[in-house]
Amino acid sequence: MQRRKYKIKCPFCGYEMSNIQYEKGAVISKVFTKCKNSKCKKEFEIKLN
Repeated sequence: MQRRKYKIKCPFCGYEMSNIQYEKGAVISKVFTKCKNSKCKKEFEIKLN
């Protein structure tokens, strides 16, 4: 059975980042990344509860 993976979206521009994925039920905080959209490039924190 294949688990469904979800992509992280940039909160500023909505760009779906294919290099960062998570599964339902994942818990994470205090992880920072930059948007991969060439027009955005803003840094944001990833929080999943």
